[in-house]
Amino acid sequence: MGEQLESSYNTTTAANIGYNSASALQIRLETREIIENIELFLRGNKIIIEQDDKGKITTKRVSIGASKANDVGIQSILNWIQMILNPQVVQGNFPTDNQAYSRMYEDYIYWARVNLVTYIMENIYHWDIIDEEIDGIVNSVMNIVEPFMTRLIDNKERESYEHTVKHLEHSAIREGKEGAKFFGGPNNG
Repeated sequence: MGEQLESSYNTTTAANIGYNSASALQIRLETREIIENIELFLRGNKIIIEQDDKGKITTKRVSIGASKANDVGIQSILNWIQMILNPQVVQGNFPTDNQAYSRMYEDYIYWARVNLVTYIMENIYHWDIIDEEIDGIVNSVMNIVEPFMTRLIDNKERESYEHTVKHLEHSAIREGKEGAKFFGGPNNG
C-alpha cells in the first residue's frame, strides 16, 4: 500500500475576561437584562427565586413598593430607553479631542436627560406619575444610560470586540504517493 495520508488540524481559542466562546460578543451587546431591571424598578417589583421540596425552581415577581407610573407610562419610558440602550447604538463612536474629552458624549448625555425630563413632564398626568417621583425616575434611568454610552467614546467598544474572542485555525493535509484519501473514498486502501 502507498503512504498514509497525514493530516493535522490545529485550533487555538483565546478569550478575554473569562469568556470562552463567541457568545462573549452577544453578552456584551445584550441589553435585555438592563431593560428588565429598569422595568422592575418602575413597577416597584423584584424577582424572587424559590426552590420547593422537590427541587423545582420557580421565579416570581413580588411587589416591594408602588409603581412609578401606570402601565402605559412604564411601557412608554421603557420604549424610550430601548431606543438608547441597544446593540446598534453601542456600536457608534463619540470621538475625543487630544485631551481625551468627548464633546459629542457630553452633549448626548445632556440632551438625553433634557429629552427624558421633557417626555415625562409632557405625560406626567396621562401616566399617573407623582411629581416627587420625576427626579428619581430620571436619575435612575440616567445612572444606567451615562455609563452605557461611555462605551462609544473614542470607538473603544468596537475595537474591544477584536480582543474579546480570537480564534485561529490551521489545517494541513499531506498527500501520499497515491493521492489524498478522504472519508473512505476510492484511494482508501
